[in-house]
Amino acid sequence: MPDELRLYLKERFSVLGPVSPGRFEAELAKRVGSPAKREPLLRAWRAYLSGGGREAVRSFYREVLRVPKGEALVYGMHLPFLEFYAREVPPRVEGRVLEVGAFTGALVGYLQRKRPELSWHALDGVEEVVEVGRRRVPEVAWHLAWAEEADLPPFDTLLLLSVFPEGLVDQELESRLEPEAFWKRFSFFERLPLFARLLRPGGLLVYGHGPFLGKSPEGVEEGLRRLGFQEVERVGEGEYFLVLARRPEALALEEEWLEEVLREEEALAPVPALAQGLDLAEARELLAAGRYAEVLVRLPEGAAGEAAYLRGRALFALSRFAEAEECLKRAMSEEAEDLRALVLVELGQYERARGRLEALAGRGGRYRLYLGRVYLSLGRYADALRQFVESGLPEAEGYVREALERITERMRRFAREGEWAEVSRRAEFVEDLSPGLLTREMLRLGLKAALVQGLFARAERYARRLADLDEAEGFLGLALSALRVRSPLDLRSLEELKPVEPYLTEALARAEIPEALLLLGMLREREGRYREALYLLERAARHGEGEVAGLAFHHLAQVKRALRRPLREVLGDHKRAHALRAYPAPYLFRLAQEALAGGEEVLARELLSRARDAGLSEEGVGEGELEGLLSLLERLEGPWAAFSVLYQALSRTPRPPLELLALAYRLSRTFRESPEAEAVRGQYLAALYAEGRVEEVEGLLLQELRAHPQALEVLFDLAEHHEAKGDWRQAADYWQKALEVALYREKDLELAREVLRNLLFLRPHDESLSLYLEELRAVGRGLAALGEEPRALPESQEELLEEALPQFHGEHLLVVGGHTQLRSRLKPFLESRGLQVDWFDADSAGVGKEALRRIQNRLEKAHGLMIVSSYVGHDLSEPVRLEAERLGVPVHIIPGRARGATGFLRALKAFAPELFKKALKGVQ
Repeated sequence: MPDELRLYLKERFSVLGPVSPGRFEAELAKRVGSPAKREPLLRAWRAYLSGGGREAVRSFYREVLRVPKGEALVYGMHLPFLEFYAREVPPRVEGRVLEVGAFTGALVGYLQRKRPELSWHALDGVEEVVEVGRRRVPEVAWHLAWAEEADLPPFDTLLLLSVFPEGLVDQELESRLEPEAFWKRFSFFERLPLFARLLRPGGLLVYGHGPFLGKSPEGVEEGLRRLGFQEVERVGEGEYFLVLARRPEALALEEEWLEEVLREEEALAPVPALAQGLDLAEARELLAAGRYAEVLVRLPEGAAGEAAYLRGRALFALSRFAEAEECLKRAMSEEAEDLRALVLVELGQYERARGRLEALAGRGGRYRLYLGRVYLSLGRYADALRQFVESGLPEAEGYVREALERITERMRRFAREGEWAEVSRRAEFVEDLSPGLLTREMLRLGLKAALVQGLFARAERYARRLADLDEAEGFLGLALSALRVRSPLDLRSLEELKPVEPYLTEALARAEIPEALLLLGMLREREGRYREALYLLERAARHGEGEVAGLAFHHLAQVKRALRRPLREVLGDHKRAHALRAYPAPYLFRLAQEALAGGEEVLARELLSRARDAGLSEEGVGEGELEGLLSLLERLEGPWAAFSVLYQALSRTPRPPLELLALAYRLSRTFRESPEAEAVRGQYLAALYAEGRVEEVEGLLLQELRAHPQALEVLFDLAEHHEAKGDWRQAADYWQKALEVALYREKDLELAREVLRNLLFLRPHDESLSLYLEELRAVGRGLAALGEEPRALPESQEELLEEALPQFHGEHLLVVGGHTQLRSRLKPFLESRGLQVDWFDADSAGVGKEALRRIQNRLEKAHGLMIVSSYVGHDLSEPVRLEAERLGVPVHIIPGRARGATGFLRALKAFAPELFKKALKGVQ
C-alpha cells in the first residue's frame, strides 16, 4: 500500500518523500532561491503555526499554491499520516463520502480509486485550492465552503482527517493533552456539532488528528460519547489513530455539565495582579534596585499582563530563563516579546529568536549583542562580528574574539583549498569593519592572498602592519610587494633584489623564512659572494617546500659550479631541483651531455631519461645539437633510440641532408629488416643517386651483399643499378642470383616468376632459362599434390612475358621516371601489344622548365600517367602529377622499386582499366 500511494502522489502531485515540519523553510529555499519571493509564504507559515485562525489557514494555502510544486511540501509533511489513512479508511467508509479540508484532493482522489463504487465529495474553504483540486481530481465532486458554514445535504460518511486542529495549533502546544485541556483548546463542543450537521443520523464519522500537536484520542472518544455518538471505537495507536463513531438522531449535551466546564475555565483564568492588590510601581522599584528575589515573592507565578512582564524580567536577571519565557508569554505585550527574544537566545532557541532580534537590531546595544550570538550559532560569523562590534558593549569583547577565531578558521580552510579570493574577501571585511580587529594570523593570511592575487598595494598595507608588530613575514611581504612579484618564482631579474636587501635582512634577523633565504641567496650569487650564497641557499632548500625548494636547489647547483664543487654534487642538486620544479627538456638534455662528458654515465642516463619523459624530441634542440642528441642516445640507450628520434626528424624534413641520411642508414643496420630501416635505406640510396655518387652506391650495395649474400633487396638493387649503367651481363647475373634465392631459399613461386620474367627480357634467347621455367612448373605440381592451388605457369617463355597483360587498342600512355635501359626494353614490347607510349626516363628527360613543358604537352593527349618511383629518381614527378590531376588524367605511381620490367608490367596490368575508361570517354 505505501508504495502504491507514493507512486500515485509522485505522478500526480510531485511528492518525492516525507518532509519534516521543522525542515519546511529549508525545503522551501530549495524551490525558491530568492529570499524576497520566499518571504510571503514564510510569514503565512509562521501565522499558521501560531494559531492564527481561519484567515491564517486561508493565507497559508494560497501562498503555498504560488510556489513551484508547493503542494508537494504540504503533502510531504502529512505523508506518514496519509499512508495510515490510505490503509485504514477504505474498508470502513460507505455511501456518499465527504472529506472536509481536502486541500487539492490527493487523499480523496486515492480513496476514490480504491473504492470507485462510492460517491466521493471534497470540501474546502480556500477558492484557489478548490480550483486546483477540480483540475487535479476531476472524478470527485468539489464544494467551496468552510465546513462550519457549508449548506450541503447530509452524507453517509464524514472524514475529518488532519483538519479539525487547523487554525488553533500553536508551536508551544504540548504534544499530548488531557481530555479537558483538549476540549478547551480546540473548542470541541462548540465546533464539532457544526461539522456533524453534514452527517446523516446513523452516518459514520472518521476523525484523525494528523501531524498536529495537542493529540488526545481519549478526549475525542469521551467528547463524542458526551455528544451522543454511538459505536465509538479507536483504530491504531500512538501518534497514528482514528476515532470512528455513528451520529445519533440528535446531539445531546447536558446543560449542567456544560455549565460546570465553563465555571472551570473561569476559575483557571489568570487574575490581573492589580486585582490581587499588588503595587506594580513597587515591583518596578525593586527591579531597578536589583532586588529580584523580592519581586518574585511579591508577584505570583500565575500573574498576567504587566505583572507577568515584571516577573519575567526578574527571572531573566536571575538566569531562570525557562520560567522567564513562561511569564513573558502571559504578559501579552510588545516589550515582553522583546525581552522574550533574549530569553530564547539564552535557551539556545536561536532560530525562533532571530526574526524578532533582526527587527530590534536598530535599537543597538544588547539587541545587537544577542543577534550576534544568534548569527554566531548559525555559522554567519561575519554578520555576528558586525553585530558585536556595533553593539558597543564591553561584554561583547569575548564574543568578538570568538567570531574572529571562527573567521580565521575559515580563512585557513580556504587557504588550504587554494581559494585565495575568499581569504582576501574575509580579511578585507574585517579591515573595513575596524582595522584594529585584524589579528596576526589574519594579517599573514591576508598578505598571502593579496600577493597571490597581485594586489600589491593591499599586500604592502598588511605587510607594514605585520612589520610594525615585529613579524618576519611583514618584512618579506614588504620586499615582495616592492618587487611587484607574487613569490620568488616570479622574479624576472636578480638586479631588482638590491633595493629590497634591507627588508630581507630584517626578515632573516627574526626568522629563517625559506623565501627570504632564497631571495637573499640569489642576491649574494649575483654579487659573486658565493660562500654566503651557499649558506643561504642550503638553508632555503632544507626548509623550503615545493617549487621554492626547487628554485633553491637550482641556484645552489649554480653556486656549487662556480665554487668548482664535484660535478656529481652539482648535477645531484640539479636533479633535486627538477624533482620539485620541472626543468624544460632541452635543459635536461644539456645536463645529460655534461654528465656524460664528465664521466658520470649513470647520472647522464637518468637525466636523459627524464628529458625524454619531459617530451624531448629533435624539435626541442637546436640545429647544431641534433647530432649531439643522437650521439648521446646511441651511447646511453642504444642505436634504436637514436634512430627513432632521427627517423621522426627525417619524416618532417622535405629534403633531408645527406649526412643525416647516412647517419640514419648506419644506425638502422642492426635492425635492417624493419619497415623504418627499409624506408631510410631507400631515401639514402635515392639521395646518393641524385648527387651523382653512383660508385659510392655500388660500393655500399656490394658491402651489404658481402654481409648478407642472400638478401633479395640487395640483389634487386644491384641488378637495377647495373641495368642503369648499361651493364647487361652483370645485371643478368644478379637477377639470376635473385631468382635462385627466391626459388630455392624463400620458396616464393610468385616472386621467382617475376624475377624470371626480368631475366627473359635481358636474355630472350638463353635456353638455360627454360630449365628454371620447368623447375617452377615442377614445384607447382608438387604443391598441387599437397592440396594447394598455385597459379598455373605458361608453357613457353613468350607466354610468360605476356602473361595476363591485356591487349591494347591504341591507348596513349605517358611514363615518367625509370632509367633508359628499362625504357628501351619495354617500349617496343608495349607498342607491340597495341599501346602508344611516351616515356621520359630520368636519364634523358633532363630538368628545368623546358623538360616540364614537353612532358605537359604530351600529357594533354594521354589517357593515363605512370610515374616510376625508383631510386634512380627525378625531380619532375610532383609537378607532372599535379598537372595530370588538373586535366583529369588518371595517375598511377609505382610504389617502391619496380623490380625491373616485371614490376612495371604488374603495375600496368593493374592500371589498364583506368586507361580503357579514359580512352572511352575521349581526350578532353
